[in-house]
Amino acid sequence: MKESLEKYIYKKEIQIAIYLIVNALFILKYTPRYNANPYVALGLFVVFFFSILFLYRKMSNIASEKLFKIAYWSMVLMAICLISISLIYIDPYSVRVDRWSALTFFWDAAFKGIYPYGAHTHVSLTNFPSPFPAWQLISLPFYLLGDVGIEIIFFLLLLSFALKQYFSTYKKSFFFLMLLLITPCYWWEILVRSDGLSNSFLIFMIILWLIKTDRGLSNNFMLMVLICGVIAATRFTAVLPMILFLFRPYLELSTSKKIKFPIYTLLITLLFFLPFIFWDTNTWVFFSRNPFMSQTGNGNGWLLLIMIIVGIFFALSWKSVQQFFWVTSVFIFIFILSSQIMYLQSRGGEDFFGDGIVDLSYFNLSLPYCIAFLTDKLGYNKQNKI
Repeated sequence: MKESLEKYIYKKEIQIAIYLIVNALFILKYTPRYNANPYVALGLFVVFFFSILFLYRKMSNIASEKLFKIAYWSMVLMAICLISISLIYIDPYSVRVDRWSALTFFWDAAFKGIYPYGAHTHVSLTNFPSPFPAWQLISLPFYLLGDVGIEIIFFLLLLSFALKQYFSTYKKSFFFLMLLLITPCYWWEILVRSDGLSNSFLIFMIILWLIKTDRGLSNNFMLMVLICGVIAATRFTAVLPMILFLFRPYLELSTSKKIKFPIYTLLITLLFFLPFIFWDTNTWVFFSRNPFMSQTGNGNGWLLLIMIIVGIFFALSWKSVQQFFWVTSVFIFIFILSSQIMYLQSRGGEDFFGDGIVDLSYFNLSLPYCIAFLTDKLGYNKQNKI
């Protein structure tokens, strides 16, 4: 009964649906801006996607691991070249997405001695930096190199190595990267210099490393405290996969460690915020302008309560790494969809694809786990159980 239930729930068709829906949202919103029929474009993408799956299945049966290795790194190199061209030739001020300026203008202000969370982005005077301090620090080397968009190349390259380390074979690594690089939503991230998916990749790679090295709360308590504290200081959405990953092991801790873990984690997170809290002790500007205002300003208490309950159920339901990928992808997708619908209702039911209304980039956060599940289904290893 249990096995039949798991086969019914953890189906690849659901992940394929999430993959296609996320990309469909971007196609339906942005192709009309180029005088293209969005439904024709969507149909072509669906046909292209299933054609790629068919060709990959044929190729994987005859191609050697060496050939996949050559194809893998060739694909990485080609992607880096295309990303570099887009960074060089696309004027960031020409796009109406301010992810890049939320990082760049933050450091522009900081190096001038101006409170950085009070620096508005290039989109409007009412838009302010929302990434938490740890993510701003991660963006600093790329800012110093002259373009925060370079981090897209860095995280793609880092992801390429991480995939090979985790999946062990180029066959699976190639499949994962192929599904990522054919997505319109990933190339949208590149064209507008968005850092959202790069942040998601970072958390995803940390989880892969923890799984591969068998590290967790039971045998590396303080390391997990440090990792979770830093992750919580990057973005609010970054904590969602970690909660799903660690909730059940957390319940198995001793009572003293159950108490220590959230306290120590919050203290580490707080360390990153302290310079900004005490930036100006006369006006205490942090409490009138801080990143929490942007990341939680459109929240709904009832929705949050429902999502906490759903999240607990999801966190307790998975028994294998493959199921964890499925659960995380589905939960993030549901969480983002529900929050965006609630936001639309609060605005009087405006157009879902209207400019500045729904931030479709949040849907991308489910992609690493969605694609990982689909990749793992190619040859599920029963040893990958937690």
